Amino acid sequence: MKKTGSMTVAMSLMMLVLLSLVAAGLQASRIACARAQAVNGIDTGLYSLFSEYDQELLESYHLFFLDGGYGQRTLNTGQMVNQIEHYMNPVLSSGLTRCRILASGVDGVRLASDNRGKAVEQQMIRYMKGNLGVAGIERVKDMLSQASDIMKNQEAIQEGGISETIPEGTEPMDEISESNNPLDIITNIKNNGFLGMVLPTGALVSEKEIETESVVSNRVLQTGMGNLPELMQDSSALDKLWVQEYIMEHMSSYTDGDTHGLLDYEVEYILGGKDSDKSNLSYVANRLLLIREVSNIAYLYTNGQRRAELEACAAALSFLTLIPEGMALVQAILAAGWAYVESLADVKILLSGGKIPLVKDNNSWKTQLSNLSASQSDSGSYGFSYEDYLRILFSMHAKEKAVMRAMDIIELNIQQADGKENFSMDACVDAVSFVFQIQDSEGKTWQAERMYTYDM
Repeated sequence: MKKTGSMTVAMSLMMLVLLSLVAAGLQASRIACARAQAVNGIDTGLYSLFSEYDQELLESYHLFFLDGGYGQRTLNTGQMVNQIEHYMNPVLSSGLTRCRILASGVDGVRLASDNRGKAVEQQMIRYMKGNLGVAGIERVKDMLSQASDIMKNQEAIQEGGISETIPEGTEPMDEISESNNPLDIITNIKNNGFLGMVLPTGALVSEKEIETESVVSNRVLQTGMGNLPELMQDSSALDKLWVQEYIMEHMSSYTDGDTHGLLDYEVEYILGGKDSDKSNLSYVANRLLLIREVSNIAYLYTNGQRRAELEACAAALSFLTLIPEGMALVQAILAAGWAYVESLADVKILLSGGKIPLVKDNNSWKTQLSNLSASQSDSGSYGFSYEDYLRILFSMHAKEKAVMRAMDIIELNIQQADGKENFSMDACVDAVSFVFQIQDSEGKTWQAERMYTYDM
């Protein structure tokens, strides 16, 4: 017997509804898949674009930045768009839910030099936190804090002045004569310039120079655009120390010897900002002289043995010149001159790689008032090194200025690499915001805005 089947109207309507639901589900799934593919394409493009970070910058200075100039000095956002589309297209055009880019552009960019180099500063800090660590920076902080307290105390002693008296019965210093007059010797020393007197025996000073008008810290810079998230503005008390230690680790100084950079004395440049190694070394040496003079005067004012020498020398000068009036004042003049000559010896020791304590004692005192013209030893075995004194100078230096001048050095040195002649720090990108319009295979369009930064 032949069987026949039939479908009721109700069942037909139910099947129609089910098929419609399946079709709608498939369409929704296709759209969701296309949207996911678009997001994946954007992320791939961003990650690939930012993987083109400047390798010279990373290898030499441990800084992540994209060279947005692409071999030119000027930021090229058009090339950045081309690059990200190049990386996005293979992802968008694959599979059943193919998509394509209708339009794209940059609506925000942050550069390394923006906000006085804030992005560079934060990367410096992040690197040093990972390498030096909190314990290491705390030791530097404690050292500088102790040095600051000592120097304030020495300044107070200097400001208090010397008690200008010569006790009765003080024996004149036998070695003082017309040909060995400390006042004349001090005057001659000051008139002959100090740099040649503080350089180690036989040392030569670098003749390297730069044009300071065109460096990052002095020229008119390109700036970013858009409403990108602000980099953290609050600074901790340690931030300046992190930057200082980054500079000390990555930049060369006089005691490091010759380097392959455009300047040999890079740390000295960051402190002095002059256009030549010689000028920057002179600036730093002069600042060290000032620090050492205060310290040495404080020692002369408070050390009994040295005070007795000052009194004996003043008495001898009184007898020599036959002008006893005012000889008490000569003690102060002698103390200032003696401290200056001793400071010259101190800086020479520091530049020779030796050490000088902030507070002198009889063992670390080098010069003799009775024979100021005698040459002094270049050695010092304990106390603070030249690098420690540079840290003291940094503690008196603005952090933002140090960051900007560090960028000067970084840019100048990167430009020495092959093919990097036009490298520019104010074309280096830290963060970018892109806007995209993407269309799927059936004409559905979406707009997306995505931002990426090395600060993540």
